Amino acid sequence: MLNILRTSIVYRSSFMVLAIALCVGGLFAAFTYLWESTTEQELARARLGTLLSTVENTLSIACYLSDANLAKEVGQGLLKNQEVAGIKIYSPKSTLIELHKDKSLKKINSLLPSLKTNPQIQRPIFSPFNHKESVCQIELTPAIDFIRSQVNHKARFTSLLLMLQALIMAGAVVYIVMYLITRPIKTISDRLHHLTPNDDASLPLPTGNERDEIGQLVRDVNNLFSKLFHILEDERELRMQHQIGERKFRAIFNNSETGIFLLKPDGEVISCNPAFLRLLAIVPNASPELIRHSLISNLNDYALRLQGMLENARHDDQISSEDFAIEVGTPPQQKWINLVISAVENDVLQGLVNDITERKMLEESANQLAITDHLTGIANRLGFEKAMSRIQFEMHAGLISSFYILMIDLDGFKYVNDQYGHEVGDKVLCHFSELLSKIVRRSDFIARIGGDEFVVILKEMDEVNQVENIANKIITETSQVIHFGDAIHIQIGASIGINFINTADYDIATILHHADEAMYLAKKAGKNQYHLFQQKN
Repeated sequence: MLNILRTSIVYRSSFMVLAIALCVGGLFAAFTYLWESTTEQELARARLGTLLSTVENTLSIACYLSDANLAKEVGQGLLKNQEVAGIKIYSPKSTLIELHKDKSLKKINSLLPSLKTNPQIQRPIFSPFNHKESVCQIELTPAIDFIRSQVNHKARFTSLLLMLQALIMAGAVVYIVMYLITRPIKTISDRLHHLTPNDDASLPLPTGNERDEIGQLVRDVNNLFSKLFHILEDERELRMQHQIGERKFRAIFNNSETGIFLLKPDGEVISCNPAFLRLLAIVPNASPELIRHSLISNLNDYALRLQGMLENARHDDQISSEDFAIEVGTPPQQKWINLVISAVENDVLQGLVNDITERKMLEESANQLAITDHLTGIANRLGFEKAMSRIQFEMHAGLISSFYILMIDLDGFKYVNDQYGHEVGDKVLCHFSELLSKIVRRSDFIARIGGDEFVVILKEMDEVNQVENIANKIITETSQVIHFGDAIHIQIGASIGINFINTADYDIATILHHADEAMYLAKKAGKNQYHLFQQKN
């Protein structure tokens, strides 16, 4: 029974409707029973009072005359009423009459509480000539069992009518629910249970429900089933396309020259393709532990940059790309790689790594050519400007505090070009460049910024006499005779302008201009000497 109630909406709804009807009907029936009983008892007392009122005048004469026969006739008349069990008429001096019925009625069991413990009705009888003079008392005893049986009969009849009405209404509701609602729903459920998924599958409309909510439900189910079928067909097609795409991707993944890998937000590699292992010089049969930490270990020197890329990809949803110089393999081989990291799903990142060593070498070679003087092999003017920008950054960072710049112009170089030609002049320039490289420190910087104009940058010189010693050495070495074979003997000189810079907020053009002014004063003073620039106040 419990299993049927759990699995059948028909029986469950019917049982619930009947249970509710019985509970509500029983409650109202009990209330009606109590109310009817109380009302009937009060009505019985009222009827007895009215009965007394009809014989009150006759009793007043009988009592006034003390006529027992008349009183007895009145009492016998009252006893004929089924609701009267006994009567007693008495005065303070004597009892006039006392009559009782035989207790022939059976005691009736009742759900009601008993009538009042003192049910007798007493009333004084007054003189017919003086309405204020009491001549006797009448005491009427109700027939309690008869009254109770009448009360029970009426109350039970009313309660049974209410229960019957509730059951009839419940039966009607159950029938309506079963016939109009649950029966069509069960029919739909049974048909839906055996419905096979195909393009033509649909539920027939229940007879009589074509235009109501059940009919609409069937139409909606058919529409939903049709849409679901097409969605499943589309999903099946997409799954096939996905499998084809996955096979293509797997082929690209395994044969690509780009390293492809997945990693956790902490940098641990989850999976990778063979190209990733080749780029980092990891053998294919390496341990999983080595592969997991391969990216972190190879970029250990760039831990902060790698952490920044991981954070940007994970939290900011940015694609991060960086170039790194690493050493891989045994013996160590320097290699440039480009690393790209992006987010693909929660707590999983995707990475791409490419070998850009050749490109970096070409870029480095191109940059070097751009900042190198093609004749002497030292820096050109662009190289000098880049060196000045780098020094300015170092001063702002507090790495250095000051430097000296030497502007050098070769004395007599124009005569060499005019006398021996540009080929010999170029050899003189190369000779002077080599001479400068030997005199200054490896940490210093030299550049050719014009035809025969050279610049030397001396960093972190504490004493000016050190700079002067270098300038004197340059002048001395430059003035030595240069021999090109047995026939060509050349002697040139060097005029040097020195400028001291101890602030990071400098302008390159101004610095060169001040150094050039000092060099001009050296030439004006007789050439082949140096002059220190003095700031005018």
